[in-house]
Amino acid sequence: MPKTILLAGSTGLVGSAVLPLLLADERVGKVIAVVRRPLPMNHAKLEQWIGEDLLDALQAEPVDAVICCTGTTIRKAGSQAAFIAVDKALPLGLARWSKAHGVPTFCIISAIGADARSRIFYSRVKGEVEQELEAMHFSSLALFQPSLLTGPRSERRFGERMGIGLMKVLGPLLIGPMAKYRAMPRDVLALALVHTALDPQPGTQRLAFGAIKHLAC
Repeated sequence: MPKTILLAGSTGLVGSAVLPLLLADERVGKVIAVVRRPLPMNHAKLEQWIGEDLLDALQAEPVDAVICCTGTTIRKAGSQAAFIAVDKALPLGLARWSKAHGVPTFCIISAIGADARSRIFYSRVKGEVEQELEAMHFSSLALFQPSLLTGPRSERRFGERMGIGLMKVLGPLLIGPMAKYRAMPRDVLALALVHTALDPQPGTQRLAFGAIKHLAC
């Protein structure tokens, strides 16, 4: 049976790579994109749920899996409170909707170093999200933990470009336990997300660089 996949964050760096993969996959019968503004495209498989508040745009419709690619930076958000609204309240709200509507599979982009006990604000928020998602007991929960993401961006981030450049140089030197810190191409992560949503494994998976690369093959 073709699957229905709900995608949140379809206009972001990774989500914009996930969407065409889902639309092209013969295992997918429908893609529901939850968006604030209409996407400039039409496709027989694509259905758009539109709302300024993404959680208000959600509808009561059967879904096989959710892929959450939403996210921001503290700098772009403007404050810690605004960051929490996007990176914690939104994905957890989406997860609660998923549980209420019997969605068995939930895939989300978290981050390397996510830890609810971390002193680093960003890592602590990501860890808190992971912790709350685990407590919901999805049949299949995939927590993707990439390091720096590479790919075409609509905005210029000087510090991030410097970091990516450095990671590309150091990448081959990061082996063993350090390999998880290698820069992650967004297209590789997108493939791994799609394969995981369409072929879910039971229980909770935390997926860093090596596992993500393997899933994308």
